[in-house]
Amino acid sequence: MAVSLIITIMLILTGSLAGLLFGAGYILDQSLEDPDVLMHAAISGNDIVVTIYEGGRVDEMTQISLEIEGYAPVVKSVPYGEREIVFTGIALQITGTRNVGLRGIFSDGSVKLLRVLVLKFT
Repeated sequence: MAVSLIITIMLILTGSLAGLLFGAGYILDQSLEDPDVLMHAAISGNDIVVTIYEGGRVDEMTQISLEIEGYAPVVKSVPYGEREIVFTGIALQITGTRNVGLRGIFSDGSVKLLRVLVLKFT
């Protein structure tokens, strides 16, 4: 009875350790994976400027959707090689702190949320 209990405990501990190691490896692989597109948005007067830095799918991105909390999304085309997209006059009537989402629309038709940030509008 005691032997079977010890064997059961050993099997549970071994399984848990293997699961932990697999999970840690998966998390590490995902964190080191090249992002699709790295970008940032900033307010400049009444405009929002989206700067595109780099990423594995940056050349495949055809459009950017800017989504401001409480407002309808605005979509702009991304010319090939362009690294700065200006959403002119979009911040004119917006006040307060808002969540802002940036979605990439790619040449294969896929859409992916690339960045969520908080901007303070005045």
